[in-house]
Amino acid sequence: MKKLILYILVAFAVSSCSTLDKSRMLKTPTNYKFKAFADSINYKKPYKIAVDDEVAIQMYSNDGYSIIQLTTGGAGGGNGSAGGNVGGGAGGNSYKVRTDSTIKVPLIGRIKVAGLSLAEVEAKIELKLVNQFNSPFVICRISNRRVYLFQGGYNSSIVELQNENTTLFEILAGSGGIYQEGNASRIKLIRGDLKNPDIYLVDLSTIDGMKTANLNLMAGDIIYIDPFINYASRISSDVGSIFGFLSTILLVYSVTQR
Repeated sequence: MKKLILYILVAFAVSSCSTLDKSRMLKTPTNYKFKAFADSINYKKPYKIAVDDEVAIQMYSNDGYSIIQLTTGGAGGGNGSAGGNVGGGAGGNSYKVRTDSTIKVPLIGRIKVAGLSLAEVEAKIELKLVNQFNSPFVICRISNRRVYLFQGGYNSSIVELQNENTTLFEILAGSGGIYQEGNASRIKLIRGDLKNPDIYLVDLSTIDGMKTANLNLMAGDIIYIDPFINYASRISSDVGSIFGFLSTILLVYSVTQR
């Protein structure tokens, strides 16, 4: 009986140790070489439009009498028409950037936008409208920019990027900071093709980490905060479960031996 109890105790201990880390996602090897931060990804550089972005466009006539509204199109690619409705909607209609880097806009036709900043696209559209309308001006924004935030392995959310220069620090602040379960020294930023992504490591456990946390985010970025695992607490809890189980076995054994 003693050997049986010892065997059960060892089996539970091994099983407990092997499952302590099972809830962690996106683990990297111990000696993994993270991508180095470059000036090109750091601070307050204009966002460049990319394929699959959805560009919301509002076009106005600057004479104060009319607002040019794009009446159809939507995210599917802009096979729409334009009207002279007064109004315009708060956000304009969205036009998805196709694989050839273009969008198709009513009144204008197909224009190349991938690789340009929002300001450059606005100027490009205004130039095409200048012969049709009095001092036209255009407002563009990206309507489908979002990032994925995993907080310490316990909470996750999809966060919309409200402006073109949203930083990692702003996203963390707007999400309540780093939870108690999160490891501030191991914040992974995963970017690009998921088959071969660039992975950056941000350390916000010290004030020096503020510089890297001020980098601009891009649509599709994954922010993963490694969980801080309290091994002592987890092992203590598992050991308690083991002894509870063994107590049950001993009770059953003592009853059956009477």
